[in-house]
Amino acid sequence: MLIILTLLITCVAGAAFGETAAPGRTTSVHAGFLDPNGVDVIGYSAERDLGNNFYHFYTFGFPSLAATGITYYSNYNGSGLVATVGVGIGSVAYTSLVYQLHFAERHVIKLGGGYTTGVAYTGLYPALSYELRFK
Repeated sequence: MLIILTLLITCVAGAAFGETAAPGRTTSVHAGFLDPNGVDVIGYSAERDLGNNFYHFYTFGFPSLAATGITYYSNYNGSGLVATVGVGIGSVAYTSLVYQLHFAERHVIKLGGGYTTGVAYTGLYPALSYELRFK
């Protein structure tokens, strides 16, 4: 429970103090059947470039309320493979491997699958989501 509370406080504090105002940060909204950054149907995410194609993210969504983790992009601003590992509320731990189709400057489709260990479900899940990115 302490881990979940810490995660939630970190995510809210990051959003409240302008997490996306700094260079190297991107925010986005996503919708679809289980987004790889939070195993949710609809949500908001913020990503920070860590270098070497690795990004830290936090996300708020439904039904997984909040999550954080690390994502590796073979090509962040283009099409390619994306691997994600994260923890959150609802999905205690999850990982995914998807293909990112970057079809316009800010528009991305992600298709693949993952594995989650959660409160309501443990096992494989499909991932198909649309993401609209903001700089």
